[in-house]
Amino acid sequence: MLTKLKSLKNHQGFMKYFKNTSWLFGEKILRMVVGLFVGIWVARYLGPEQFGLFSYAQSFVGLFTAIATLGLDGIVVRELVKDESRRDELIGTAFWLKLIGAIAVLLILAIAVNFTSNDHATNIIVFIVASATVFQAFNVVDFYFQAKVMSKYIVYANVISLFLSSIVKVVLILNEAPLVAFAWVVLFDSFVLACGFIYYCIKVNILGCKIQNSYSYNLLHKEKNK
Repeated sequence: MLTKLKSLKNHQGFMKYFKNTSWLFGEKILRMVVGLFVGIWVARYLGPEQFGLFSYAQSFVGLFTAIATLGLDGIVVRELVKDESRRDELIGTAFWLKLIGAIAVLLILAIAVNFTSNDHATNIIVFIVASATVFQAFNVVDFYFQAKVMSKYIVYANVISLFLSSIVKVVLILNEAPLVAFAWVVLFDSFVLACGFIYYCIKVNILGCKIQNSYSYNLLHKEKNK
């Protein structure tokens, strides 16, 4: 048994996937723990009526968010694993499709709310929560990290977003903020997560190869003309 464990420890492929899974598993546990305590505090503060309204708004938006994803997640990851040379094309195309899908969700919601009995305040909360789908277009960065088994960067972004949004929720509770403020936290959470994706995208230079190669080609072309 010890011999097998040592052989697995020295196996680069196994350790790569084991570390990647460990990062994801640790992030899920942390999210559950923090979400449990902060979520209970938010629920107790808002009370049954307001928390039920907040949950209704999130669930109502959730009915339409499948449009924004367009089922691209698994497809893009699979294509990135098969052919990394198309990385920029795949990520760029997926980004614009998801962004268009998010805008389509907002337009559909604008029509759908007319067929509900929601009051004006509820519709405002619905649209604030729905606006978060726009920033979810930046999740395409996650596709590349999944394909390259480098989920630790996504975990970093998720943890930062989790802690910032949790701190904001606690501050709102202590200051007795209204329900609409917690809807803005949902949008803020998506914004921070998108910023994290952009930061690690630049840091790892995901989309830099194509730009650098084009730049090198232009320099070489100018040298030849001289």
